[in-house]
Amino acid sequence: MTGPPRGRDMQRVIEAYEPRRPLLNDLARALQEHVVRKLDGLPHIDRVAFRPKDAKSFAQKSFAADEHGRLKYTVPLEDIEDQVAGRVLVFFRRDIEPVVRELKRTFNSVEQVRKEPESHDAFSYESEHLVFAIPPSAYPTGWESLEHRPHTFEMQVRTLFMHAWAEPQHDIAYKGAVVLNSDERRKIAWAASNAWGGDAIFEQVLDSLATRTPGSSQD
Repeated sequence: MTGPPRGRDMQRVIEAYEPRRPLLNDLARALQEHVVRKLDGLPHIDRVAFRPKDAKSFAQKSFAADEHGRLKYTVPLEDIEDQVAGRVLVFFRRDIEPVVRELKRTFNSVEQVRKEPESHDAFSYESEHLVFAIPPSAYPTGWESLEHRPHTFEMQVRTLFMHAWAEPQHDIAYKGAVVLNSDERRKIAWAASNAWGGDAIFEQVLDSLATRTPGSSQD
């Protein structure tokens, strides 16, 4: 079994991770440029952004345990898959699949998971998560001499409504120092339901517009 990491253990991991940050920044920049080129021409893309994982988040994840209490990562500097992560934000739900399809044509796919509530009457985090092998063409100068370098990067594809809920929720629920009470959790779930509803309404409007000829009105 594992216990919570001690302060000196966290600091040791942070000190091992920090020197690679410049290379991870260079890798993130190269991957972002590559993805922007590949998605050029697809409609309704709001933005593409990549970033390296910050040192504190990496250290916390390196001590993550599985359901049996064993550490998930044997060599965190190699095994943690999102040391570099990218995100594509699109306007509508129907835009997610074309982006995912193009990404899978571009990169060697390792994993794909759709994050969504397990219950039909629940509202929470939604996003398409993918893990890809880092292509050699994106290696920055000095990458191959890096000891225990990662071999994968993570991508998220989500709508603007999904993102507008997920980022504040993450800041409040995961970075906050105080545990949320039941009423606060319900309020966050209510906000998630509104984000889901916004996406659903736009899909309905798009379906309605598709049945009409340009310039026509049903008013």
